Amino acid sequence: GSLDIVLSFHEDGKQIPLRGRECSSNQMPSIKQKFKTYDAYGKALLEDVYGKEKLSKALHLKVNTFSSMYLENDGKGHFIPHELPIESQFSTINAMVADDVDGDGNLDIIVAGNLYGSEVETPRADAGYGLLLKGNGKGNFQTVPSNKSGLYVRGDVKQMQFAQSVANQKYLLFAKNDNTLQMLKKEK
Repeated sequence: GSLDIVLSFHEDGKQIPLRGRECSSNQMPSIKQKFKTYDAYGKALLEDVYGKEKLSKALHLKVNTFSSMYLENDGKGHFIPHELPIESQFSTINAMVADDVDGDGNLDIIVAGNLYGSEVETPRADAGYGLLLKGNGKGNFQTVPSNKSGLYVRGDVKQMQFAQSVANQKYLLFAKNDNTLQMLKKEK
C-alpha cells in the first residue's frame, strides 16, 4: 500500500532492474514467488518483474547524474549545477556548510557524510573523512588535503553546524549516527 522507488538502467535498448532480488523482494514479497532463484531474477527485464501495465501507470523520472554538486542561483530564477571536485564523490555527503574558513573573503565549503546503515546489496559508504573545499570567489572549489586543513572526521556524519562559545570561539560540531558528537575549533 505504499510507494517506493524502483531504480533501473538502460542497456542495449532494454530496461534492467538495478536492485537485486533480495532488496526488491523485501519491499514486494511476491517477487520471491515469481522468481524462485537469483539467477532467474538476474536475467529478468524491468517489465518481467513489475509487468507492462503497472509500469505504464507508474511515474517515470530520469536521473542524469548522482554526483555531489551545488546549485548556483543566477538571480533570474535559474539554478546552475556545479559538480564538486572528485574527492567529494568518494562517499555520500549528508551535511554541508559554507563559510569563509581561511579568511580570504571567499566562501569555502565543508562537507561530511558516509552511510553506514545500508541494505544487504548496498555496500557501506565509509570513504569520507570530511573535506574542505576552498572557494576562489568565482564558483570554483579546490580540495584541501586533510593534512593541510586539519579536518579529519570519521564516522556516519548526519549533520554539522557552526557554534560559538561563551569565550567567542567558533566550533564546528559534527553529529554522527550512533556515535558521540565531534567538535573542531575554527582557527583564526
